[in-house]
Amino acid sequence: MRHAWSIATRVPGRGTRDRLLPGGAGNRAPFFTAVRMMKLRRLLRMAFPRRTHPLLDAVLTPNERDFPNEARYRELVGGADPFVTARYAEGMRWRRVLGTHVPAPARVLDLGAGNGAVELALAAGGYRVISIDAEWNDDARRLRVRRVVADAAALPFRGGVFDAALSLETIEHLPDARASSREIARVLRDGATVLLTTPPRWRYALGADPHFGIRFLTLLPAALQRRVAASRGRREYVDRIYGSTAQVAHAMRPLRLVAVLSRSRMPQRWFWDALVFRLRARS
Repeated sequence: MRHAWSIATRVPGRGTRDRLLPGGAGNRAPFFTAVRMMKLRRLLRMAFPRRTHPLLDAVLTPNERDFPNEARYRELVGGADPFVTARYAEGMRWRRVLGTHVPAPARVLDLGAGNGAVELALAAGGYRVISIDAEWNDDARRLRVRRVVADAAALPFRGGVFDAALSLETIEHLPDARASSREIARVLRDGATVLLTTPPRWRYALGADPHFGIRFLTLLPAALQRRVAASRGRREYVDRIYGSTAQVAHAMRPLRLVAVLSRSRMPQRWFWDALVFRLRARS
């Protein structure tokens, strides 16, 4: 369920510009508008450079299980797509973040787990991981991770059996995030932690959106975003791109937002990298 990043042409080269613009050389306004917006983004990045986060950007130290696991993963997926190839290292990074809240050997539920790289890295750190996704993934089968095909709004687990949950780039794809959040809370133990990532809407306001590569798409209402994407032949379902931590917190009830991890110098309520939730003790 985790998205694959679309590759968008940012600066058309000489001789290709007229082909990329509707109407050819006689209609250059879109090109110059795009150039101005890119300059504005550079100026904003210069004025508000991203910070180094002590946890998100800490140097990764592989353990003895990481070396064979990552080698097996790279052999399976190849190196054609750098984003996919880097997924195991991404799993190591989130393992470090999770470890500051819930140490191994905690039992972890990974929601919308994709090809299995993240749970493979978590397992290498001693976590007992079960992952779910709405669709079967053959890479996950070949990696021999513990995968269940299930709906996040109807989890096939007993209540109170997990110490933590991961939801990485998943909540924006859920048609009923509130129902899924209630199910997540049901299967978690009291005081359990949920580590969540989802792309913040305003980070992409001046450029291409993170799922379809369509410029300025996140400025539109969610329903219109889906219509525009569908009109361009993109069928991946994205329910909404959340615009604030308050919106995500509302969707994640009854879980409580306890920490915002952000590299941005802009207000964290609109620009974040990860959110940490906790389940209150049941009365």
